[in-house]
Amino acid sequence: MPVLHDSGVGFYGADLVMKLIRRQKIWLAIIVVANLALWLIPSDVVEQIARDRQTMLGRYSRQHFTWIVGIGFFSAISLYVDWATGVAYKRRWFQVIAVLLLLAPTVAVVDWLTRSPQRSHYIQETLAYHHPPESEYQREYTDRPEAHRTYPDAPAGYGTVRCTLNTDRRGFRNQQELDQYAVVAIGDSFTEGSNVSDEHTWPARLNRDGGLSVYNMGVSGYDPIHYLAALREYALALKPRFVVCMLYEGNDFRSAKSDLKRTGMSASRRLSRYIKQSPVIDSIDRFLIDTFSPINCQGSVAGIELLDWMPLRIPDSRDAKYYAFAPKQLRDLYITREEFSRDKHWLNPRSLLAEMDALCRESGVTLVIAYAPTKAHVVLPLAADRLPAHKVRDFTAFSYKYELPEPDQFLPALVDRVESREVVVGQWCAKQNIEFISVTESLRTAAQNGTQVYYAYDQHWTPEGHAVVSERVGQVLNQLAGNVADAATH
Repeated sequence: MPVLHDSGVGFYGADLVMKLIRRQKIWLAIIVVANLALWLIPSDVVEQIARDRQTMLGRYSRQHFTWIVGIGFFSAISLYVDWATGVAYKRRWFQVIAVLLLLAPTVAVVDWLTRSPQRSHYIQETLAYHHPPESEYQREYTDRPEAHRTYPDAPAGYGTVRCTLNTDRRGFRNQQELDQYAVVAIGDSFTEGSNVSDEHTWPARLNRDGGLSVYNMGVSGYDPIHYLAALREYALALKPRFVVCMLYEGNDFRSAKSDLKRTGMSASRRLSRYIKQSPVIDSIDRFLIDTFSPINCQGSVAGIELLDWMPLRIPDSRDAKYYAFAPKQLRDLYITREEFSRDKHWLNPRSLLAEMDALCRESGVTLVIAYAPTKAHVVLPLAADRLPAHKVRDFTAFSYKYELPEPDQFLPALVDRVESREVVVGQWCAKQNIEFISVTESLRTAAQNGTQVYYAYDQHWTPEGHAVVSERVGQVLNQLAGNVADAATH
């Protein structure tokens, strides 16, 4: 324990010094207890693995470990300042404040300098944001778990894919430049093509093999409110016969409140987003992950047997492909048709799709809604008869605020409800006289036959998955085009 110096004791008085000493002891006890609690109480490592989240030192979530580092840092500063009296106490306060006043603007300047030379991946001048025009991006994607600590004996994924993304003069992912297209495809990363190269996306394949000129207006991060904006700002100007809106059930079902938060952000939310995008913070985060997540990543974990059925083997044979997904995908599927038809997360995108349909009809364009299912939606029914019901139920229950039924009731109900959301969307489209394309059964059949249609550890389609989707969408569009031609000749 540090020895208190008596400098300033005469000035402050012996009673005050003793009060300071008592306060210091209490504060020291609080700091020790707080830090010990953070170190001694581990995170739920099994849940982190199930969600493919990084664990630090093999026992803490990233958020938990950030608290450990942050509280530890400020505890050290507090002890340095507070474990002194008299003139030394004031001097240490001055030192800390001076360092912070010098450090804060320095970090801000470094952050700004490291941001400014970087060319933004997106131009966000309007709601229909896009990439910079005539740009090229290259990266390698390796299909493996993101986290170092992962499923027991995690099998190999799809492999490594070298991806090239080129944008046209409008800032979208197209290699062909026309003033008019037969089809405009609007969607998110499932349309733009995440972790695949330009030629592998389903719009590019359809453009090449489907007999229709296709313009890809998909952008990663889009959802229905962006689909509507892209339709207004860009799509209709291309005079298409069809607008295909790819609706992804993973995150396209959002409430109006969620849309408002993202499109009308307050100053505090803008500041929060700016801070989250900081290169300095990202570098610190990357340093912590690279340094501490590999440590003890192979250590034993209590309860890890809960995950021994993941990733799913499809088909259940020597040539099986593997499919992993997060618990949220199962929770989202566990909803009845009646519940989803009244859900605000469907009612809001439904109104946006209706507005898209009205705009298309005014321009003489046919709107087509294509439904992109989640990985769990496609593969769960293929393996349900061999899954341990209690493990599937406990897996689904991670971070879920509602009580789930007993395993022998839950798994059959889950399988029975897998199609609920797609059925509701399809039925609504039928009532609105909107063309609807389901690619679910095509993907499911291909997976059952041994084709890797989704990456094992990423939620997007592989090049083969895009090929399946392109073929299915092309079949429907060519049939619709033929029907229109037949109607015109009679």
